[in-house]
Amino acid sequence: MFGWFLCSDWGGDQDTRRSTSGHYFFIGNSAVSWVSKKQPTVATSSSEAEYKATFSATTECIWLRQLLVDMKHGQPSATLLFTDSQSAIAIARNPVFHARTKYIEIHYHFVREKLHNGNITLEYCPTEDNIADVFTKALPRVRFKALCEALNLKQHADFLT
Repeated sequence: MFGWFLCSDWGGDQDTRRSTSGHYFFIGNSAVSWVSKKQPTVATSSSEAEYKATFSATTECIWLRQLLVDMKHGQPSATLLFTDSQSAIAIARNPVFHARTKYIEIHYHFVREKLHNGNITLEYCPTEDNIADVFTKALPRVRFKALCEALNLKQHADFLT
């Protein structure tokens, strides 16, 4: 019923080399929140850029979950987050992995806490199935149109034909 797709590029801004995070939250087939935003600091690896995107999506997810609780429509199970980054999933799930990821700021381990508490679940989604790519990457026309259609933006995607 509820779900997220999230993604990031790595150092995509040619001037600042900051990465862009993007995520898309839906209930049923309807988009209720989406973001495409430059990350506040430079990521030193693609894993760090993806984990920062995971953090951004997790904070938005927790806020939306609480909003739904306040509206008496809470979600009893964990919200599923789809990411094409197996390294971000490994960092969130495995505290032993931390020795190789000390450069990631401490507050990004918020994701690990929410995963451990059962607020979110992380699942791998291959890049070719990741809808959030439309928010973070320059895409060929056919791929852009397919992602717009996947986001139920069919009327607006027709200008691409």
